[in-house]
Formats: sequence, C-alpha cells, structure tokens
Amino acid sequence: MQNYNITFKVDGKIITESKIHEVELERYQHVFEVFSRKGISITLNGRRIAAEELLQLTLDDAKIALAETREKMGKAKTLELFAPEIEKSNKMWSKIIEGSPVNKDLQAGIVEVETHNISLFQFMMFNQLLSKKNNLYLPSIIHPEHYYFDANKKGEQTIIETFGMYKDPSYLDLRPANDIVYPVKPDSNVNLVMAGKTYLKSLNVDTKLIGMHQLTQTEDGMKVKLGVFLPKTAPQEIVEGHKWHLMVEFNNGLHIAAQQHPNVFQKIILNMAIKHLEKKQHRA
Repeated sequence: MQNYNITFKVDGKIITESKIHEVELERYQHVFEVFSRKGISITLNGRRIAAEELLQLTLDDAKIALAETREKMGKAKTLELFAPEIEKSNKMWSKIIEGSPVNKDLQAGIVEVETHNISLFQFMMFNQLLSKKNNLYLPSIIHPEHYYFDANKKGEQTIIETFGMYKDPSYLDLRPANDIVYPVKPDSNVNLVMAGKTYLKSLNVDTKLIGMHQLTQTEDGMKVKLGVFLPKTAPQEIVEGHKWHLMVEFNNGLHIAAQQHPNVFQKIILNMAIKHLEKKQHRA
C-alpha cells in the first residue's frame, strides 16, 4: 500500500488517476497501431504479441511490452523508421512558426499538481535517474508517446513525441535557458522554475514554444504548476492534448520518484543545488 498521494487539477477540476490511466491506455493502443503500420513487432518478455492480443493487454503489460520493444529497436533505428513523420511534423511546425509572433499571444496549457510524501528532493532524483539511464526503456514507461529520448550533461533533451497527442511525432530539442522571458510571472514562493525553449532538432529552428514548470516545496511534499505555452497559431487541440500528456507523464514520473530515498548526504547536496538554482533564476 502506497504511503503517498498525488492530486492533479486542470482548469479548476480534479482529474482522477483512473481517468489518467484510461487516457494512457488509449495512447498505448494508438502507438501499437502506429508500430503495426510500420511492420514493427511488439514483444512482451521476448514473446511476439499478435495485433488482436495487443488491444487486450493491461496497462502494466502494455508499458513493459512497448518499453521492451523500443529498447531492443534502439535509437538509430527509431530515427530511421520515423523519418517520414519527422518531415511531416517539421512542415506543420514551420507553418505554425511562420504565423506566430515571438513571446506574444501564447496559448497556455496548465496542469496543477500537489503531492504528499513525495518531496522535491525525490523528484530531482527521478530526473537524475532519467538522465543517467538515458535509454528508451524508462521514457517509454513514463509515456507511450515518448518514441525517442537522449539527454546530455547540460540538461538538454532530444525527444521524439506526439506533441499534444496531435498528428505526427515531432523531433524536438528541449533547451533550458536561464535568460528566457517567462510567459507568466512565477509564483512568489516558488523554489524552482524549470523553463526552456523548444527547437526542431533537424532544422535547428525555434518553435516559439516555451515550457515552464514551477516547483514549490511544502511541509510534506510539493506543489507543481506544469506549463506549456504554445505559439498563437498552434491548433487548440495541441494545447488541450498536451495537458493530458503532462498528466500521464508526470503521474508515472512521480510514482517512480516516490521510490527514490535520498540519504542525509544526498539531501544536503540536493538542497545546495536548489539554492544555487534559485539564485540563478530570475523572477520577472
């Protein structure tokens, strides 16, 4: 029995974990269909799973099957197989970029999260684990539409994901930036603001999309305000879809974070890191 609690709220409404799991399983089935069209066989514990059986998998089995398949396929093969989708998504984003001003009239997608007995320290350890593993298995467990993941020591991430559950997977560079113009004013008591720009990886073009997550320690957990700010001409479906993406992703990430148990030394180091990052981030 878990001794922690996670609450999600969107537009003032609490979203249950069962609803998040329902959407998550739907997206697994979507990705299974994508793989099937490409002739990619899905395996579970080394056994090939027939198409009709895939739709009957539980969420837990679906997670393992897709993660196992992706890890076996590897990063280079993933880039090769999804080159046509990347080209199409580049064209979609290029049209959005062309018709949108920079840092103006942005469309906000916000998800609020509150945890009890999952600390900011534990969440930071989860992020470190994700970067340390730097594989396809763990990101796939976190969200079925994480097709590709690669992290570097600067905190940058290269991903392929169906952004906002809309159309084709996008090949993106997520680049943290301390000097970024925040799309909204950070909360007054926030400990960390994780903000960055998003680029089309293969074109090195700024999508004008900004990610901004605010994390605040509480007595027995933390409060998080997850934010994605899309350019003016991006379809509204992307904004709404990405709220669900964030909920699925963060829910799985927090369950993994809850299993991280920092020792006294790690807590000291993590606290120092938070203080250092607080000094670097601006407030305007």
